[in-house]
Amino acid sequence: MKRLFLALPLFFSSMVMAQTALELGDNVVALAAANAKVSMFSREIALPEGKQQLVVRFDSATNPESVNQGRGRLTSAPYIISFSYGGSTPVLLSAGKVSNENEAKSEAKNPSFSLTANGVPVKFSLKKIDQESVNAFTDFKSMLVTDISEPAEANVQPEVLEGIEKAKEAYLNLSDKQKLIFMKWLMNN
Repeated sequence: MKRLFLALPLFFSSMVMAQTALELGDNVVALAAANAKVSMFSREIALPEGKQQLVVRFDSATNPESVNQGRGRLTSAPYIISFSYGGSTPVLLSAGKVSNENEAKSEAKNPSFSLTANGVPVKFSLKKIDQESVNAFTDFKSMLVTDISEPAEANVQPEVLEGIEKAKEAYLNLSDKQKLIFMKWLMNN
């Protein structure tokens, strides 16, 4: 019994150490993560070791250097960022620094994301999400599940894929009003 009590702290400390802290730069907003919970206000996300996928976007005030921020915000299209990292050093995801409205507009059109751990670049891939497919009810996390870039890792039963295809087909056959009712139900459940 004593050995069990001695082993438990080691077990839990190894679980804590297996997490990676992802810090978000000033102009980066996380919309979803495949392996973690995030909100638009998250500045740091605890990720498990291994392959990571997140949906992020560039977000800045229209005129970043102005005291009056009443002119709104400039945001980019959402992007899926994928990377693998197993180190203990926190990882920083940042976008280009902007100091005026022209730079903010340029960065919103084509953001320059970078991923570093202690100043050393971390290899990542970036995929732009079609802005036309995004609306107020978009579930970004579901995009991460379907965006499997390595099919060998996917171990999905054929019956499950068949069921998903049937559900997609049924959804596409709904009228706009029925889709709205369904999305409201989905958001509440």
